[in-house]
Amino acid sequence: MKYSVVIEEDTLDGGYIAYVPSLKGCYTQADTLDELKTNIIEAIEISKEESEPTNTLFGIWELEVNNAAVASY
Repeated sequence: MKYSVVIEEDTLDGGYIAYVPSLKGCYTQADTLDELKTNIIEAIEISKEESEPTNTLFGIWELEVNNAAVASY
């Protein structure tokens, strides 16, 4: 089964954080991307045994918002 994994840089402690939005409580962290991949696979295996999947990840937006921005449609 395929899972969407979100990866973020850990700006406070260094390294990386990964989580699977479709599996409740499925997250991990590591110092390197190789270690992170190993850790998230293990977290997925544990999480899928313990809980039912929640929402499917639809997409990720990266937005820049400034104070003067006004949305219009």
